[in-house]
Amino acid sequence: MKKKIFCGMLSLVLCLSLAQAAESSFTDVKDTDWFAPYVSVCAESGLMNGTGNGNFSPSGTMTVAECAAIAARLLESSSGQAIPGVTALPGETPPWYQKYVGYLTANGVAVPEPTKTATRQELFDLLSAVTAPEQLPAINSITALPDTGDQHVLAFYNAGILTGTDEYGTFAGDKTLSRSEVAAMVARLVKSELRLSFIPKEPSPASPSSGQDQNGGDIAMTVNGVPVPASELTGWINSVAYQLDSFLSNYYQSRLDLTSPDMLQAVLEQAQVQAAAQVLIEAKAAQLGCGVDALPSALAPSPSQEELGSFVKENGLLCSKHILVEDEQSAQAVLDGLKAQPTLEQFNALLYVFGTDPGMQSNPDGYLFGPGEMVQEFESGTQALEVGSYTKEPVKSTYGYHIIWRLDPLGHPELLEQYRAALLERQVNDWLQSAQIVVNSPVMDQIDVPGSYAAYLQMLFSAQQ
Repeated sequence: MKKKIFCGMLSLVLCLSLAQAAESSFTDVKDTDWFAPYVSVCAESGLMNGTGNGNFSPSGTMTVAECAAIAARLLESSSGQAIPGVTALPGETPPWYQKYVGYLTANGVAVPEPTKTATRQELFDLLSAVTAPEQLPAINSITALPDTGDQHVLAFYNAGILTGTDEYGTFAGDKTLSRSEVAAMVARLVKSELRLSFIPKEPSPASPSSGQDQNGGDIAMTVNGVPVPASELTGWINSVAYQLDSFLSNYYQSRLDLTSPDMLQAVLEQAQVQAAAQVLIEAKAAQLGCGVDALPSALAPSPSQEELGSFVKENGLLCSKHILVEDEQSAQAVLDGLKAQPTLEQFNALLYVFGTDPGMQSNPDGYLFGPGEMVQEFESGTQALEVGSYTKEPVKSTYGYHIIWRLDPLGHPELLEQYRAALLERQVNDWLQSAQIVVNSPVMDQIDVPGSYAAYLQMLFSAQQ
């Protein structure tokens, strides 16, 4: 509804019941999209679900909880040990991911901070924990990677599941993951015929990938004296271009045109900003003695309720859940049920029976959203309510009829994460303003942005050819 932007593993498709099977076609995934076959595999196998209202949200980022759910489903298939449900205490609504995290934890697999945005390293830490070595037969012969010595990660490269973020095979473990990228990786894990042969390009002797720097060669820019190699910046360029390309495709049915000087400049500038921001984030994390992933918590370990409340007001955040039905008759049945017992517990019970929005399953605490993130009717309907009350008349939108219950944003488990993310963003913007960023123009001019992005897409497309 949002408008914005193993052993036995292959038997998973056969073992799923109809109740477990996910939607295999989505309104925001076209047959011509490079990721369409992968999304289909993941959805039909039940490893990844949609995000609600027929959408897959291919450009959306993954959380640790979503990665944990995939890992748990894979482990369930390979072990034959079913994922148990969660028994809620009276008045308690467990988070949707609790059963997956609990299942993995019980099997000795740690799940760090489920609500945070996941990195590539965190995804593969989870996948390697539930994948037996015999499920990763080597089709490549890669003995070293530019930026990691993790043998578990290397096993996924050699199995043809990973090919890195550039022609050198750079892993970029700190980068986030789009849902389409995860779908591609998971589909290759499940279906061996989708796996890719890959030979990483050898860095030149003066290449930054080898840790050498001869008279500034191949150093594209420096940030407070810290060098950013051209190969690393190229990875950021491909990432920015891919996200912009996906956005244009999903929302405007157009494609990124890197022959346009304005578009090319926009991609380059954004890639430089992201590369510089990463350097500054890593420097701050090192200063505080924490990992990059722990930096938001280190900057705001215990914000007060007053600080969180101010954040809610400043950003116009709302929180609500709804029972979405297709017709007025069903909406009236829900209202009749609430009239007899106007409690949140009754609302949740009716939601289980009548609700048609699958997004409510993955958001049991309701949607936490800001202005313009939801369809206008839903947003206005929520604003018209007091916290703890519900709509006495159904709210009609293009999706159907909504019965809305307004909740307090301060009680939403994602609020702290959003607060910390916003604080980090403000901090990074301040750091960027005062940072000394020097661009090595001769090296920058040698980066073939259209060619690099075309090669990146070709790498993604190759599994379909």
